[in-house]
Amino acid sequence: MKDILIAIFALLGSAAVLLAAVGLLRFPDFFTRTHAATKASAFGIGALLVAVCMEFPEWNVIAKSLFALVALFLTLPVASQALADAARGDDDAQ
Repeated sequence: MKDILIAIFALLGSAAVLLAAVGLLRFPDFFTRTHAATKASAFGIGALLVAVCMEFPEWNVIAKSLFALVALFLTLPVASQALADAARGDDDAQ
């Protein structure tokens, strides 16, 4: 059962990252590409990190995966917003 869950999370993560890459190629403008690059890849990498934690249940692997997941979810929305503000030409963007 554990192996099936690991495979499901790994496949979900890989599919989400693949869809993010396809979205970067197919979407027509900068803002939709930014959306694809941040939202789908964040979900995909998160699912892959969950699969890694389940496959290697040592404390150091789990701690590193959680740190990477927290850093990912804290930095991706901020970077996406900053890029969108810069592309839109907001003078209020810092």
